[in-house]
Amino acid sequence: MISKELQHVREFEKSESAFIAKEDRPVFHLSPRIGWLNDPNGFSFYNGEYHLFYQYHPYSSYWGPMHWGHAVSKDLINWEYLPAAMAPDTDYDGAGCFSGTAITLPDGRQLLMYTGCGDSSRDPLGKGRWLQTQCVAVSEEQDDGSIEYVKSAGNPVICEEDLPEDCDAYEFRDPYIWRTTDGSYRALVAAGRTGEIGEDGNYLHEKGTQLILFRSDDCFKWEYDKVMFEDHRKIGVMWECPNFFDLDGKQILIASPMDMQAEADEANGSIRFPQGSNVCCIAGEYNEETETFSPDGTYDPVDIGLDFYAPQVMKAPDGRHIMIGWMQDPKNGRFADAKEDLSRPGLQDALPLYNPDGYAHGPEGSHIFGQMTIPRELKYRDGKLYQWPVREFCEYRKDRLDYDGVLLKDEERSFDGISGRSIELEVEIAPHEVGAAFYREFTIDFAKDDDHFIRLSYKPARSLITIDRSHSGQCSEITARRSYRAAYADGSLSLRILIDKWSAEVFVNGGEQVMSLTYYTPADAEGITFSADGTVAMDITAYHINRG
Repeated sequence: MISKELQHVREFEKSESAFIAKEDRPVFHLSPRIGWLNDPNGFSFYNGEYHLFYQYHPYSSYWGPMHWGHAVSKDLINWEYLPAAMAPDTDYDGAGCFSGTAITLPDGRQLLMYTGCGDSSRDPLGKGRWLQTQCVAVSEEQDDGSIEYVKSAGNPVICEEDLPEDCDAYEFRDPYIWRTTDGSYRALVAAGRTGEIGEDGNYLHEKGTQLILFRSDDCFKWEYDKVMFEDHRKIGVMWECPNFFDLDGKQILIASPMDMQAEADEANGSIRFPQGSNVCCIAGEYNEETETFSPDGTYDPVDIGLDFYAPQVMKAPDGRHIMIGWMQDPKNGRFADAKEDLSRPGLQDALPLYNPDGYAHGPEGSHIFGQMTIPRELKYRDGKLYQWPVREFCEYRKDRLDYDGVLLKDEERSFDGISGRSIELEVEIAPHEVGAAFYREFTIDFAKDDDHFIRLSYKPARSLITIDRSHSGQCSEITARRSYRAAYADGSLSLRILIDKWSAEVFVNGGEQVMSLTYYTPADAEGITFSADGTVAMDITAYHINRG
């Protein structure tokens, strides 16, 4: 028996999503069925399909009380929407069902572990923050063959009383769950730290995060184990959405720190981490017997673009580690009060906590907002996390075009067949001959008309790549550009660029770094041009992408 809240949202999404035309969605990036999308959740392989749940406010294209949307895919590219999996319909999650992960139990059922947001009346800071607890729901096959996710009668399974003394139960979320070699389970949960309350009403020692480890024999009864990781470097105020997994001989921790201070790369004048929310990768060693994580001592950005947050990593049946992220920077997202169906008491007062300083436009008149990145295969080598579009994406390539040995000399050019808003570009550039002087700059403009464009540029003297959407027509509050120093290679550069209506993902030098961004130039701005200041030798391969 499903709740009236879940029944209501399913009826709403079914009726209202019917009015969203295929042309109003991205071609090959997953968007919400209706309304607002943010963090990916429960990314997993179950019953022969890839499952992706997502943070979801169906009733408007603004942030609101969080549900879990649900989609499945055979190949990670072509997704089918299923009815919403969870709604905020209990005392412990009535303000929102926040992020979490999924695991298959020995009896074949799928378990979702997530953060429930409930009571806000006892917040010690007096700011109406929600008490956050960890909860579970389990798949249950219905007579018609469909799957319902039933919340456990024992929820919440991890409560305020289970936390160490200095942990903030109002900043305690996003469980990452795995099974150990002895058959028991672990959950790694992010928690803010408390302290004395200062004159500004915040904790004096709130900077920094603890990642707390809990253990269980069955996933339903949990006990505190230890603080596994602490942020002694003060990387942001609060970490979100931890991922913890082994990859190519290293243990990898990927998490999303909020409110980081800007960190410059002084060697070349670029920004290593911008101010605000980011995603970090920390590699190290893990001793499973002592449950001790020993970081190598560095932390690196996972995506150096303008819009990337809260990624989630799963292990596919063939052994690949695959990551998907929310392609919208939370500094810039359309967080605002939802205007419909705020049926639970107190939500109207609590929602403004999530209003940021900036505001990002969506397509004019759109009833959806937010999209996921392309799923990415992960590798770790030479001290770097490498990312590459999943190999299944290549099945959707159409109409290959090749332009080899092109010389650009102080000019801008377009090429027959290379235009549009659903296209993949592979571009190799280098000085025009061995020993020749470096060109000064190489530029690709796309999503372009007479007044708008997105610009990707490269200055070989500093090996500096810049993505720039300042001519996209978006409002001035959003972050407009970001630069990254690629591995130095004598003025040569390899780019793979996926362009999809209102987004682009740029994979640099075989995936050593990725730059993701969203933009909203007019839909008919389809031009793509290449230009050089100096002389550049260039090879281009282009494919149009058609998902059918």
